[in-house]
Amino acid sequence: MTDLRGATSAAEATAALRERPAAASVIAACLNAQAETRPRSLFSRTFGVSPLSEASRRPYVAALGELHVADELAKLGPEWVILNAVPAGERGQTIDHLAIGPAGVFAIAVVHQPADAVTVRGDLLTINGIPRPHLAASRDVATDAAVSLTHATGRNVPVRGLVVFVAAQSVSVRDAPDDVGVTSDRGVQKWFSGRAQVLEAVDVKAIADAAAEPATWRGVPPHRTPGFDAAAFDALRVDVQRAWLARGFWGTAIIAGAAITAFQLFGA
Repeated sequence: MTDLRGATSAAEATAALRERPAAASVIAACLNAQAETRPRSLFSRTFGVSPLSEASRRPYVAALGELHVADELAKLGPEWVILNAVPAGERGQTIDHLAIGPAGVFAIAVVHQPADAVTVRGDLLTINGIPRPHLAASRDVATDAAVSLTHATGRNVPVRGLVVFVAAQSVSVRDAPDDVGVTSDRGVQKWFSGRAQVLEAVDVKAIADAAAEPATWRGVPPHRTPGFDAAAFDALRVDVQRAWLARGFWGTAIIAGAAITAFQLFGA
């Protein structure tokens, strides 16, 4: 991937933004934290101790969530353009995924909430009954994106926020606000399929071309993320999966051994 700070042409910089991989920032944060972790011993590997450190676990899970949502967005079809990790404005926000297609332009934030209950009633979003600021944050990012795209294209470009909760126990939307959508990772495709067409193909292309221009965005232009290494992250995922399988094997073995022992003691 091209470093935009050293790009030799505007075309090269634009291509780099179009090709920016999903979850680049959190993958880099995970790997940078993991680099400080001591290697596991043979005993730890054998018995399935997780290779993740306390510092790397959170960005690891966040990366999996963003990658999962990116896969769901890819299923929307070729009429959609998806850009990843787009700088939204001067306040330093980054759009996890910017989706541009027939139904409009959407600034998507991915939030990992395992086994939590998410409820939306108008402008109030709660997680396990506790109010959280996700709607306001999504609205701010979408507003900044709309301003940038409107200025770049010379036409009014509304941008709607969308918060996608990954691994939540439930996502209940009883009265969604007009400018911010909320859904689960399982409901992404359904959420988009229910949207009416508001842009023609020529409009999608014009907005996507503007969105891919680094000069469109008032924040720091996207560039190669220090520490990002897709192959290293894939290898880490394999190690985490192997550790999980090892723990499952030994857990099953312990239960089976206990059952056999109980039978020998009390079954005769």
